[in-house]
Amino acid sequence: MENIHHELVKGFQSFGAAFRVADVFRDFVELAAIALINQYAFDTEWEQRENRYHEIRKKYPEADFCRFPEMLGVLMLAVNKAQEQGVFDDVLGRLYMDLGLGNDSSGQYFTPYCISKLMSALGGLDVAGKLKTEKFVSVLEPTCGSGANLIAFAEHVREAGYTPSQKMAAMGVDIDILCVQMCFIQCQLYRIPAKIVHGNSLTREFWSAWCTSDWIFGSFSQSMAEKIEAERGEKTAAAAPITLEEQLVLF
Repeated sequence: MENIHHELVKGFQSFGAAFRVADVFRDFVELAAIALINQYAFDTEWEQRENRYHEIRKKYPEADFCRFPEMLGVLMLAVNKAQEQGVFDDVLGRLYMDLGLGNDSSGQYFTPYCISKLMSALGGLDVAGKLKTEKFVSVLEPTCGSGANLIAFAEHVREAGYTPSQKMAAMGVDIDILCVQMCFIQCQLYRIPAKIVHGNSLTREFWSAWCTSDWIFGSFSQSMAEKIEAERGEKTAAAAPITLEEQLVLF
C-alpha cells in the first residue's frame, strides 16, 4: 500500500514547474469524478460534465494529460489492495495532506483515517442487531470532506459481516466541490451506495448531487424515502420540521 501511495505522490509531483501541484490535484479529482459518473449517469448534466472534462483537457499537453488516467488506475489499485486486505483507507485525503495542500486560511485539514475508524467504532451502532429488522443502515455526514467517516462506516459494516454495497446507505454534504468529488470518487471505488451533495449544511442550500452507481441501481433514493416516512409516522409527519437527511433525500 505504501509503495502505491508513494507512486501517486510522485505522479502529482512529476508535472514540473509549469503546473502547481494544487491545480494538478484539483484537475485530477474533477476529471476522475466526471470519468466515473458519466459511465452510468445519463442525466441532464451528462453533456455539461463531458464538456467540462474536455475543457480541463485543453490545459495540458497530451504527454502530461496521459498521466491522469494512469494515476486514476493507480488510485483504483490502491483501493482494490485495501479491500483485499480487509482494511479500508482514505487514500485521497491522505494524499491531499501528504502533498502539502492543507489550507491554513480555511482550516481545511482531513481527519486521519485511523481517527475516523475509531469514531465509527465508538459510535456504538450495533449493525448486526439493526439489520435484523431493517434492510440497511444509513449514515449522514454534513461536512464529508474526502469521505473518511463514510469509508470508516463502510468498513464497520463489513467487519460486522455484511456487504456495504447492499446493506448501507451514505449521504454526505460539503461546501467545497473538491471535497464532494473526492468523497464521491472514493465511495464509488469502494462500492458504497452514496449520495454526495455540493451544498451548505448550515444554510440548507444545495447545488448539485453526485450519486454512486450502487446508490442509483440499488434504488436507495426510494428506499431512504420509505425509511424516513416510516420513521416519521403519519401522526407527526405534518408537524415535524424537515431534517437535513430528509432534505437531502428529496434534493
